[in-house]
Amino acid sequence: MLGVFFTIKYGYFKDLHILFLSSFVLFIAFFLIQKLVKTNNKFKQWLYIMSTHTLLFFLANESCYFYNAKNHNNHYTHYIEQTTQRFIGIVDDLPVVTEKFIKLSVQLNAIESSNTWHVTTGNIVVYLKRDTTIKLAIGSSIFLNSKFGYVNEPKNPHEFNYQEFLERKNIYNTVYAKPEQISVLKDFKQSFSLMQFGAKIKSRVVSILRDCGLSQQAFSICTALLVGYDDEIDKDIMQSFSHSGTLHILSVSGMHTGLLYALIISVFLFFDKYDKYKKSKCLTIILFLLLFVIITGFSPSVLRAALMLSLVSIGSAFYKQGNSYNTLLVSAFVLLLYNPYLIEDASFLLSYFAVFGIMYLYPILHRLFIFDNKIGQWFWNLILMSVAATVFTLPISLYFFHQFPIWFAFSNLIIIPISIFLMATAVILIVCYKIAFLKVFLVFLINGSTAIMLWIAQLTDNSSYGFIDFISFTKTDGLFCSLFVMVFFVFIYTKTFKHVLILGLVLIAWLAESIVVNFNQLKQNELVVFNVKNKPAVVLRVGKHLYSDTKDLSNNEFQRFVKPYFLNFSNASLSALIGNYIHINSTSIIRYDKPSTTGFNHHATYIIVSNNTPLKFNNSTKAKPIIIADCSNNYNFVKELKKQCLSEGVDFYSIKEKGAFTIKF
Repeated sequence: MLGVFFTIKYGYFKDLHILFLSSFVLFIAFFLIQKLVKTNNKFKQWLYIMSTHTLLFFLANESCYFYNAKNHNNHYTHYIEQTTQRFIGIVDDLPVVTEKFIKLSVQLNAIESSNTWHVTTGNIVVYLKRDTTIKLAIGSSIFLNSKFGYVNEPKNPHEFNYQEFLERKNIYNTVYAKPEQISVLKDFKQSFSLMQFGAKIKSRVVSILRDCGLSQQAFSICTALLVGYDDEIDKDIMQSFSHSGTLHILSVSGMHTGLLYALIISVFLFFDKYDKYKKSKCLTIILFLLLFVIITGFSPSVLRAALMLSLVSIGSAFYKQGNSYNTLLVSAFVLLLYNPYLIEDASFLLSYFAVFGIMYLYPILHRLFIFDNKIGQWFWNLILMSVAATVFTLPISLYFFHQFPIWFAFSNLIIIPISIFLMATAVILIVCYKIAFLKVFLVFLINGSTAIMLWIAQLTDNSSYGFIDFISFTKTDGLFCSLFVMVFFVFIYTKTFKHVLILGLVLIAWLAESIVVNFNQLKQNELVVFNVKNKPAVVLRVGKHLYSDTKDLSNNEFQRFVKPYFLNFSNASLSALIGNYIHINSTSIIRYDKPSTTGFNHHATYIIVSNNTPLKFNNSTKAKPIIIADCSNNYNFVKELKKQCLSEGVDFYSIKEKGAFTIKF
């Protein structure tokens, strides 16, 4: 883990491969010394331990290097030109229809560069205009004649970095194509691919459910539950599930993998009561889990669950009883070896911490109270598992989502059983969709169950009583919180004064760090002009007081562009920004958002221009302010204003071109 974090922060070593080979040779040498030299020498043991850690550190660096597709010689990025290029690729996932485009994941097979065709690897995202008549599906071979584009870096402070998110998935370019720039190659020969095989099964499942007459909400939720296709779930529904603490239901996870595992075990119990076919059962389980992993697109949580259950099955088949914590950590090691960047993936971290919480805390809670009634005990177990998972995932969920669902135990208690029923019913529907009367009955059940599930999720979708929002939680807070939780449960286990002392020191250090951060924020004043398409958005911060003018923004625009900035300040008070003149210390700011012909008579340091409001420069004014044009102005107005400022010798800044502008007082 240290090796992965080091590589993410500082990059690869200069002579990485030589260093890795050297560490491997040292490890072998000290391993042999440890085994062959019989003297009990502490120095010998220390050298062996250090050589092991050194090898693992450089192994992490090597894993990061080989995972990065750009380091492969035949990756398409080595042949990109600035002009239009021709290339051939295969659609390797379900096309996603958005408001204006059809979004395609395309695996490139060949590209033309300098009048020569090159065989290539690598994936890109293609956005095709919706008015096209071309029929595209998984496995379609396409010919494109277009220009490669790049995902822009975030243009607002603390905004989600979509560019970095795609690069972690080895996607470095996007292509915007018109219908005339793309064509389907019908006779293009393809080699067999496990990924495409799984994607085609996924596509078939989605196609059957789409044509069965389900409501849009039921269809989108069932496809998410069964195969991880969540692109058509409405954003408001996602938000409701997030606020109720049940968002994990809408993505294929360890729960879904566990249900598949339980189903296979149940089938074998039916005809193999005495467990005579252990190895056959093990092989069947592994094959079905592998197929499920492929269909769901290698989801980190599914990978974790499938690998763990496979290891458990192998141990059971060969009469070996493993340690559950070791099994969990071995699966984490293997997945990080395959993709080291999973260590920054929210679903990967949530999955492992949730399972660890259930493994460690659930047995402790379970012993506190036991119901005599089996149904009551089953529901009680669900609550305890939910609590155990939530306690251990709390630092991660607060860091990534900055909110806490108050009624998570209640929501999970009802929604998890409904989701299991939905999955089972949807599977029966897929198998029996050609039987008309059964199909109608199953569709009725699924639509009704989905409506109940959504109603339960929306019950707690209220910031007054359902969830706590705007929780400021940094990486440092996450580290201290994780440390506090771990030491606390070690103390519960050992009940020693030493761990009470450590717990107190962790808490004091956390509070001290928070006091320093809050004190520094109290002394800061700044104004931020945000980059939001065709909208004006300004936030003034005076210490812990935030004054905002974001009334023109939709909820989605606020959540995406402005809220991440707000989340950096704990216990901040929010107010509306009133008036167009701001003066703090020696800095003054004027906002021009309505037509004015008087020019600017104030000795302004900055002038923010909105809504295509013309400026009349006053030549008698000696002040040379900085003119800032926000995104509510159109391109022609910004272009003319830029020329005007240039002729007057005034500095100019365009929010549309350069991103958000921050003024420090």
